[in-house]
Amino acid sequence: MTQIDPNQTERPELHVYRVGNFALFSHRNCQQARAHFGLSNREVEVVLHIAGGLTKQEIADQMGVSPATADTFRRRAYIKLGVKSAAAAVAIVSAYLAGTRVEERQFDDAA
Repeated sequence: MTQIDPNQTERPELHVYRVGNFALFSHRNCQQARAHFGLSNREVEVVLHIAGGLTKQEIADQMGVSPATADTFRRRAYIKLGVKSAAAAVAIVSAYLAGTRVEERQFDDAA
């Protein structure tokens, strides 16, 4: 999982997620993201690993599953989020974890 030990932070009530060499501080956690978007824990985990810049094989190794299983989690997350790219999935979940209001809307110009 990409969550960092909260005891290493100045404010342990914040959730900290590792993305590459950076630590993202969030007042929300993966459980809240899971409930908000209808994602499974593993789907949220895959999106956070993608945000961390891991390859499909590295994600599979971190999660203890095969690359095909990790790819299935990724595809399901994309479908539930209504996106077609890693960048879009990461943007939505990261924005939510950062405290941004994220909601589904129907737009007139939606393809």
